[in-house]
Amino acid sequence: MVGSNSRQSLVTAVSIKRPLTPGFKVLLSIVAILAIAAAAVAWHSEKQHRRAKQAVKVLSAEHGELSKQMSALRTEAGLNKEMLKLQQARLDSLLAQGPQVRQRWLTSRVADSVAVAEQALIINHDAAQAQQALLAADRLLAGQADVSLMPLRRALQQDLSVLSGLPRVDVAGIYLRLQNLDRRVTTLALPREAGRQVPQAVNTQDQMENLWQQGLAKFRALIVIRQYDEPLQPLLDASRLQLLRDQLSLLINQAELALLRGDGVVYRAALETLSLRVQQQLSALPSATLVPLLDELAALQALQVQLSLPSLSTRAALDSLMQTAETRL
Repeated sequence: MVGSNSRQSLVTAVSIKRPLTPGFKVLLSIVAILAIAAAAVAWHSEKQHRRAKQAVKVLSAEHGELSKQMSALRTEAGLNKEMLKLQQARLDSLLAQGPQVRQRWLTSRVADSVAVAEQALIINHDAAQAQQALLAADRLLAGQADVSLMPLRRALQQDLSVLSGLPRVDVAGIYLRLQNLDRRVTTLALPREAGRQVPQAVNTQDQMENLWQQGLAKFRALIVIRQYDEPLQPLLDASRLQLLRDQLSLLINQAELALLRGDGVVYRAALETLSLRVQQQLSALPSATLVPLLDELAALQALQVQLSLPSLSTRAALDSLMQTAETRL
Protein backbone atom coordinates (compact mmCIF):
# COMPACT_ATOMS: atom_id res chain seq x y z
CA MET A 1 0.00 0.00 0.00
CA VAL A 2 2.81 2.21 0.77
CA GLY A 3 4.39 1.52 -2.56
CA SER A 4 1.17 2.27 -4.45
CA ASN A 5 0.75 5.61 -2.82
CA SER A 6 4.23 6.70 -3.74
CA ARG A 7 3.60 5.77 -7.35
CA GLN A 8 0.41 7.82 -7.50
CA SER A 9 2.17 10.92 -6.21
CA LEU A 10 4.84 10.51 -8.82
CA VAL A 11 2.28 10.20 -11.58
CA THR A 12 0.51 13.36 -10.40
CA ALA A 13 3.73 15.31 -10.28
CA VAL A 14 4.65 14.10 -13.73
CA SER A 15 1.23 15.04 -15.10
CA ILE A 16 1.49 18.61 -13.75
CA LYS A 17 4.81 19.19 -15.37
CA ARG A 18 3.41 18.44 -18.79
CA PRO A 19 3.25 21.44 -21.30
CA LEU A 20 0.01 23.50 -21.72
CA THR A 21 -2.32 22.63 -24.45
CA PRO A 22 -2.95 25.12 -27.31
CA GLY A 23 -6.55 25.64 -26.30
CA PHE A 24 -5.53 26.58 -22.86
CA LYS A 25 -3.02 29.03 -24.25
CA VAL A 26 -5.64 30.61 -26.44
CA LEU A 27 -7.97 30.83 -23.49
CA LEU A 28 -5.25 32.36 -21.38
CA SER A 29 -4.43 34.93 -24.12
CA ILE A 30 -8.07 35.84 -24.42
CA VAL A 31 -8.31 36.34 -20.71
CA ALA A 32 -5.18 38.53 -20.73
CA ILE A 33 -6.51 40.57 -23.63
CA LEU A 34 -9.81 41.01 -21.88
CA ALA A 35 -8.04 42.07 -18.72
CA ILE A 36 -5.97 44.63 -20.63
CA ALA A 37 -9.06 45.89 -22.42
CA ALA A 38 -10.92 46.13 -19.15
CA ALA A 39 -8.03 48.10 -17.66
CA ALA A 40 -7.96 50.42 -20.70
CA VAL A 41 -11.70 50.89 -20.52
CA ALA A 42 -11.46 51.63 -16.81
CA TRP A 43 -8.65 54.14 -17.40
CA HIS A 44 -10.59 55.82 -20.19
CA SER A 45 -13.72 55.92 -18.06
CA GLU A 46 -11.77 57.45 -15.22
CA LYS A 47 -10.36 60.05 -17.56
CA GLN A 48 -13.80 60.87 -18.97
CA HIS A 49 -15.15 61.08 -15.43
CA ARG A 50 -12.47 63.59 -14.49
CA ARG A 51 -13.19 65.62 -17.62
CA ALA A 52 -16.87 65.56 -16.82
CA LYS A 53 -16.22 66.70 -13.28
CA GLN A 54 -14.02 69.57 -14.59
CA ALA A 55 -16.69 70.55 -17.11
CA VAL A 56 -19.30 70.50 -14.38
CA LYS A 57 -17.13 72.82 -12.29
CA VAL A 58 -16.66 75.21 -15.24
CA LEU A 59 -20.36 75.13 -15.99
CA SER A 60 -21.14 75.79 -12.35
CA ALA A 61 -18.81 78.82 -12.33
CA GLU A 62 -20.32 80.13 -15.57
CA HIS A 63 -23.77 79.58 -14.18
CA GLY A 64 -22.83 81.58 -11.11
CA GLU A 65 -21.49 84.44 -13.28
CA LEU A 66 -24.59 84.33 -15.45
CA SER A 67 -26.74 84.44 -12.36
CA LYS A 68 -24.86 87.51 -11.14
CA GLN A 69 -25.22 89.15 -14.55
CA MET A 70 -28.92 88.36 -14.62
CA SER A 71 -29.39 89.88 -11.20
CA ALA A 72 -27.42 92.99 -12.28
CA LEU A 73 -29.54 93.23 -15.44
CA ARG A 74 -32.69 92.93 -13.39
CA THR A 75 -31.48 95.71 -11.10
CA GLU A 76 -30.55 97.91 -14.09
CA ALA A 77 -33.89 97.21 -15.69
CA GLY A 78 -35.61 98.31 -12.51
CA LEU A 79 -33.57 101.51 -12.43
CA ASN A 80 -34.35 102.17 -16.09
CA LYS A 81 -38.03 101.74 -15.38
CA GLU A 82 -37.79 104.26 -12.56
CA MET A 83 -35.91 106.72 -14.79
CA LEU A 84 -38.46 106.28 -17.54
CA LYS A 85 -41.21 107.00 -15.05
CA LEU A 86 -39.43 110.17 -13.90
CA GLN A 87 -38.82 111.31 -17.49
CA GLN A 88 -42.41 110.62 -18.39
CA ALA A 89 -43.53 112.65 -15.41
CA ARG A 90 -41.25 115.53 -16.50
CA LEU A 91 -42.53 115.34 -20.05
CA ASP A 92 -46.08 115.41 -18.81
CA SER A 93 -45.34 118.45 -16.68
CA LEU A 94 -43.59 120.20 -19.59
CA LEU A 95 -46.46 119.43 -21.93
CA ALA A 96 -48.85 120.75 -19.35
CA GLN A 97 -46.73 123.96 -19.08
CA GLY A 98 -46.02 124.20 -22.82
CA PRO A 99 -47.45 127.69 -23.43
CA GLN A 100 -45.68 129.10 -20.37
CA VAL A 101 -42.33 127.58 -21.39
CA ARG A 102 -42.75 128.94 -24.91
CA GLN A 103 -43.58 132.39 -23.56
CA ARG A 104 -40.54 132.40 -21.26
CA TRP A 105 -38.31 131.41 -24.17
CA LEU A 106 -39.72 134.15 -26.39
CA THR A 107 -39.39 136.69 -23.60
CA SER A 108 -35.74 135.77 -23.11
CA ARG A 109 -34.98 136.10 -26.83
CA VAL A 110 -36.77 139.44 -27.07
CA ALA A 111 -34.89 140.67 -23.98
CA ASP A 112 -31.58 139.84 -25.68
CA SER A 113 -32.58 141.78 -28.81
CA VAL A 114 -33.70 144.77 -26.74
CA ALA A 115 -30.38 144.73 -24.85
CA VAL A 116 -28.49 144.82 -28.19
CA ALA A 117 -30.67 147.74 -29.36
CA GLU A 118 -30.04 149.68 -26.14
CA GLN A 119 -26.30 149.09 -26.43
CA ALA A 120 -26.35 150.34 -30.03
CA LEU A 121 -28.17 153.53 -28.96
CA ILE A 122 -26.27 154.31 -25.77
CA ILE A 123 -22.72 153.26 -26.68
CA ASN A 124 -22.52 153.35 -30.48
CA HIS A 125 -25.20 156.01 -31.10
CA ASP A 126 -26.30 153.88 -34.06
CA ALA A 127 -30.03 154.03 -34.69
CA ALA A 128 -29.82 151.70 -37.70
CA GLN A 129 -28.22 148.91 -35.66
CA ALA A 130 -30.84 149.34 -32.93
CA GLN A 131 -33.59 149.15 -35.53
CA GLN A 132 -32.18 145.88 -36.91
CA ALA A 133 -32.15 144.35 -33.42
CA LEU A 134 -35.76 145.36 -32.78
CA LEU A 135 -36.80 143.99 -36.18
CA ALA A 136 -35.32 140.61 -35.20
CA ALA A 137 -37.41 140.66 -32.00
CA ASP A 138 -40.52 141.60 -33.96
CA ARG A 139 -40.01 138.67 -36.34
CA LEU A 140 -39.96 136.31 -33.35
CA LEU A 141 -43.33 137.60 -32.17
CA ALA A 142 -44.90 137.79 -35.63
CA GLY A 143 -46.28 134.24 -35.70
CA GLN A 144 -47.45 134.05 -32.09
CA ALA A 145 -51.15 133.95 -31.28
CA ASP A 146 -50.67 134.58 -27.55
CA VAL A 147 -52.74 137.61 -26.55
CA SER A 148 -50.43 138.40 -23.61
CA LEU A 149 -47.60 139.21 -26.06
CA MET A 150 -49.58 141.91 -27.88
CA PRO A 151 -48.49 144.82 -25.59
CA LEU A 152 -44.87 143.86 -26.12
CA ARG A 153 -45.24 143.79 -29.89
CA ARG A 154 -47.13 147.10 -29.83
CA ALA A 155 -44.20 148.68 -27.96
CA LEU A 156 -41.79 147.20 -30.51
CA GLN A 157 -43.74 148.73 -33.38
CA GLN A 158 -43.73 152.13 -31.66
CA ASP A 159 -39.96 152.03 -31.15
CA LEU A 160 -39.41 150.93 -34.75
CA SER A 161 -41.54 153.81 -35.98
CA VAL A 162 -39.57 156.32 -33.89
CA LEU A 163 -36.19 154.95 -35.00
CA SER A 164 -37.18 154.91 -38.66
CA GLY A 165 -38.07 158.62 -38.45
CA LEU A 166 -34.66 159.65 -37.13
CA PRO A 167 -32.28 161.33 -39.62
CA ARG A 168 -29.32 159.25 -40.67
CA VAL A 169 -25.76 160.44 -40.03
CA ASP A 170 -23.30 159.53 -42.79
CA VAL A 171 -20.49 158.65 -40.43
CA ALA A 172 -18.37 156.98 -43.11
CA GLY A 173 -18.69 159.93 -45.52
CA ILE A 174 -17.85 162.53 -42.86
CA TYR A 175 -14.91 160.44 -41.68
CA LEU A 176 -13.52 160.27 -45.22
CA ARG A 177 -13.88 164.04 -45.59
CA LEU A 178 -11.94 164.53 -42.34
CA GLN A 179 -9.20 162.21 -43.56
CA ASN A 180 -8.95 164.16 -46.82
CA LEU A 181 -8.70 167.37 -44.78
CA ASP A 182 -5.93 165.81 -42.71
CA ARG A 183 -3.96 164.98 -45.86
CA ARG A 184 -4.38 168.57 -47.12
CA VAL A 185 -3.16 169.98 -43.79
CA THR A 186 -0.07 167.74 -43.65
CA THR A 187 1.00 168.92 -47.11
CA LEU A 188 0.52 172.67 -46.56
CA ALA A 189 3.46 174.81 -47.60
CA LEU A 190 3.90 178.53 -46.94
CA PRO A 191 5.03 180.75 -49.82
CA ARG A 192 8.41 181.33 -48.17
CA GLU A 193 8.93 177.61 -47.76
CA ALA A 194 7.77 176.83 -51.27
CA GLY A 195 10.01 179.50 -52.75
CA ARG A 196 13.20 178.13 -51.27
CA GLN A 197 15.58 176.71 -53.81
CA VAL A 198 18.66 174.62 -53.34
CA PRO A 199 21.78 176.42 -54.58
CA GLN A 200 23.36 174.70 -57.54
CA ALA A 201 27.03 174.18 -58.14
CA VAL A 202 28.77 176.69 -60.46
CA ASN A 203 31.90 176.53 -62.42
CA THR A 204 35.05 178.34 -61.33
CA GLN A 205 35.01 180.57 -64.39
CA ASP A 206 31.57 182.04 -63.55
CA GLN A 207 32.19 182.72 -59.85
CA MET A 208 32.84 186.40 -60.24
CA GLU A 209 29.81 186.91 -62.44
CA ASN A 210 27.58 184.98 -60.01
CA LEU A 211 28.84 186.96 -57.06
CA TRP A 212 28.06 190.19 -58.90
CA GLN A 213 24.55 189.00 -59.76
CA GLN A 214 23.90 187.88 -56.17
CA GLY A 215 25.07 191.18 -54.76
CA LEU A 216 22.90 193.10 -57.17
CA ALA A 217 19.88 190.92 -56.27
CA LYS A 218 20.40 191.51 -52.56
CA PHE A 219 20.68 195.22 -53.12
CA ARG A 220 17.43 195.27 -55.06
CA ALA A 221 15.75 193.23 -52.30
CA LEU A 222 16.74 195.84 -49.73
CA ILE A 223 14.89 198.64 -51.45
CA VAL A 224 11.59 196.76 -52.08
CA ILE A 225 8.68 198.43 -50.28
CA ARG A 226 5.54 196.42 -49.39
CA GLN A 227 2.31 197.82 -47.94
CA TYR A 228 0.09 195.71 -45.63
CA ASP A 229 -3.43 196.62 -44.50
CA GLU A 230 -3.16 194.27 -41.52
CA PRO A 231 -0.41 193.29 -39.05
CA LEU A 232 2.35 191.25 -40.61
CA GLN A 233 2.37 187.63 -39.50
CA PRO A 234 5.72 186.18 -38.53
CA LEU A 235 7.14 183.68 -40.98
CA LEU A 236 7.51 180.08 -39.80
CA ASP A 237 10.62 178.06 -40.20
CA ALA A 238 10.52 174.38 -41.15
CA SER A 239 10.43 172.99 -37.59
CA ARG A 240 7.69 175.37 -36.40
CA LEU A 241 5.64 174.71 -39.54
CA GLN A 242 5.90 170.94 -38.96
CA LEU A 243 4.85 171.44 -35.33
CA LEU A 244 1.83 173.45 -36.51
CA ARG A 245 0.93 170.69 -38.98
CA ASP A 246 1.05 168.10 -36.20
CA GLN A 247 -1.18 170.24 -33.97
CA LEU A 248 -3.73 170.68 -36.72
CA SER A 249 -3.64 166.95 -37.47
CA LEU A 250 -4.29 166.18 -33.80
CA LEU A 251 -7.34 168.43 -33.84
CA ILE A 252 -8.65 166.58 -36.90
CA ASN A 253 -8.06 163.26 -35.17
CA GLN A 254 -10.00 164.55 -32.16
CA ALA A 255 -12.91 165.46 -34.45
CA GLU A 256 -12.78 161.97 -36.01
CA LEU A 257 -12.92 160.30 -32.62
CA ALA A 258 -15.83 162.51 -31.55
CA LEU A 259 -17.62 161.61 -34.80
CA LEU A 260 -17.27 157.89 -34.11
CA ARG A 261 -18.53 158.36 -30.56
CA GLY A 262 -21.41 160.57 -31.66
CA ASP A 263 -20.24 163.48 -29.50
CA GLY A 264 -21.33 166.59 -31.39
CA VAL A 265 -19.98 169.06 -28.79
CA VAL A 266 -16.39 167.81 -28.97
CA TYR A 267 -16.67 167.46 -32.77
CA ARG A 268 -17.63 171.09 -33.32
CA ALA A 269 -15.18 172.38 -30.69
CA ALA A 270 -12.28 170.59 -32.41
CA LEU A 271 -13.23 171.94 -35.85
CA GLU A 272 -13.73 175.51 -34.51
CA THR A 273 -10.31 175.43 -32.89
CA LEU A 274 -8.84 174.09 -36.11
CA SER A 275 -10.44 176.89 -38.15
CA LEU A 276 -9.14 179.57 -35.77
CA ARG A 277 -5.62 178.16 -35.83
CA VAL A 278 -5.63 178.10 -39.63
CA GLN A 279 -6.88 181.70 -39.83
CA GLN A 280 -4.35 182.98 -37.29
CA GLN A 281 -1.19 181.10 -38.18
CA LEU A 282 -1.64 180.26 -41.86
CA SER A 283 -2.93 183.58 -43.12
CA ALA A 284 0.14 183.89 -45.38
CA LEU A 285 -1.20 181.10 -47.56
CA PRO A 286 -2.53 182.03 -51.00
CA SER A 287 -6.23 182.66 -51.20
CA ALA A 288 -6.63 179.75 -53.61
CA THR A 289 -5.43 177.43 -50.86
CA LEU A 290 -6.76 179.12 -47.73
CA VAL A 291 -10.35 179.88 -48.78
CA PRO A 292 -11.30 176.32 -49.88
CA LEU A 293 -9.76 174.97 -46.68
CA LEU A 294 -11.83 177.30 -44.50
CA ASP A 295 -14.97 176.57 -46.54
CA GLU A 296 -14.51 172.83 -46.01
CA LEU A 297 -14.07 173.39 -42.27
CA ALA A 298 -17.25 175.48 -42.13
CA ALA A 299 -19.18 172.82 -44.06
CA LEU A 300 -17.97 170.09 -41.71
CA GLN A 301 -18.94 172.17 -38.66
CA ALA A 302 -22.48 172.59 -40.02
CA LEU A 303 -23.04 168.83 -40.22
CA GLN A 304 -25.10 167.19 -37.47
CA VAL A 305 -23.28 164.23 -35.99
CA GLN A 306 -25.18 163.83 -32.71
CA LEU A 307 -28.84 162.81 -32.62
CA SER A 308 -31.23 162.97 -29.70
CA LEU A 309 -31.80 159.24 -29.38
CA PRO A 310 -35.06 158.19 -27.70
CA SER A 311 -35.47 155.68 -24.90
CA LEU A 312 -37.05 152.37 -25.85
CA SER A 313 -40.60 151.78 -24.62
CA THR A 314 -40.08 148.07 -25.34
CA ARG A 315 -38.03 147.75 -22.14
CA ALA A 316 -40.97 148.82 -19.95
CA ALA A 317 -43.37 146.45 -21.75
CA LEU A 318 -40.88 143.62 -21.43
CA ASP A 319 -40.37 144.20 -17.70
CA SER A 320 -44.14 144.26 -17.18
CA LEU A 321 -44.54 140.97 -19.06
CA MET A 322 -41.78 139.29 -17.04
CA GLN A 323 -43.31 140.46 -13.75
CA THR A 324 -46.67 139.06 -14.81
CA ALA A 325 -45.09 135.70 -15.68
CA GLU A 326 -43.32 135.55 -12.30
CA THR A 327 -46.57 136.34 -10.52
CA ARG A 328 -48.30 133.44 -12.27
CA LEU A 329 -45.51 131.06 -11.24
